[in-house]
Amino acid sequence: MSEFEFDVDASIAAGWERFASRLAGFVRDLVPGATFDLTVPVPGVRHDSTPYIRFTAIDPHTGDAGDSGSMEDGVPGTVEASVPGSVVAVVSGGGDDDEPAPLRPHQYNMLAGLGWEVPPVDPYARGPRLPRMRVPLHETSHLAHLVAGTIEQVFGIPHPVFLHDVADTPSGAPLAETTRAEPAASTTSARTAPVTPGHPATPASDPADFRSEPISDPDQATRAVRQALDEVYGDHVESDDQDLFTVPAGCVVLLIRAHRSMPLIVFRSPLVSMVEDAAAAETEVAILNRDSLWCRYVFDGKSIYAESELVDRVFVPVNFKIQLAEISAELDDVYPDLARRVSPGQWRDLHSADDLRSDDQ
Repeated sequence: MSEFEFDVDASIAAGWERFASRLAGFVRDLVPGATFDLTVPVPGVRHDSTPYIRFTAIDPHTGDAGDSGSMEDGVPGTVEASVPGSVVAVVSGGGDDDEPAPLRPHQYNMLAGLGWEVPPVDPYARGPRLPRMRVPLHETSHLAHLVAGTIEQVFGIPHPVFLHDVADTPSGAPLAETTRAEPAASTTSARTAPVTPGHPATPASDPADFRSEPISDPDQATRAVRQALDEVYGDHVESDDQDLFTVPAGCVVLLIRAHRSMPLIVFRSPLVSMVEDAAAAETEVAILNRDSLWCRYVFDGKSIYAESELVDRVFVPVNFKIQLAEISAELDDVYPDLARRVSPGQWRDLHSADDLRSDDQ
């Protein structure tokens, strides 16, 4: 399939751009003293150790954050009063204000390279070092783009669809928890029980899920896919400018689109963006293609992605939902070992500390 039909990189970049735009507007509108924590749901990390980025609005008249402040929360109580209304952002490895979790050395180096102010090592300081950035309100767009790059590059989140705090809602809409890392847990849908990655769809008694819908053009297929995804994830799932839907599939991102010139619904997942061991990648892809029941795996010399198709001349919702569940389960199962074998350095950078935290449970 040509890039014109399915530009994954452009769609992911556009998703981060929309995220940064909404985050900038939200942070800009924080009232003085208000604090907002953006959690970063790194796979495999305990809930109480989830990293987060904290934003605090500084009062433009007093230079005060609204409380006495402390180095544990990364926001001293007083800053220069001459600074106009501003926002302080702090990166934390998790934990709480009493026992904040530190980042690891590699992350400090990456954050410094991105432009965060990283405190020097001080054996007498209270708590861990917390990288920070303070900007005036008119520069919140710069801060939001810095945060987006941090979440993607330092914490390895592939797409903002995994973030709970900033919803993929139309521009200007308030932030709310409407984007989920897993399909909705409620089973009260009138159609099918929602799909959880790793488990196939469970058809409900409503016959509408088994009713076939003839598809005559790509726009009609797009509407059918949107309705099915809304039911699976329990929320309104929007497509982008390419009519491309982006959803979480376990720990990887899955992009779905009705083909513009063929009667197909196409699924594609970028699994490994930068392969370090080409020989290992060729071997792993050959094994996956031999064993896979739902996906075709492709190594293009630089990256590995998975793809699948569903013929949509006649759209049956339950067939789409079952295929979505099976693809999600397969990708969630194969990704960790695949990434570890073909890009061991990158895997260690993103996950070694997480593995240690898991071992402590």
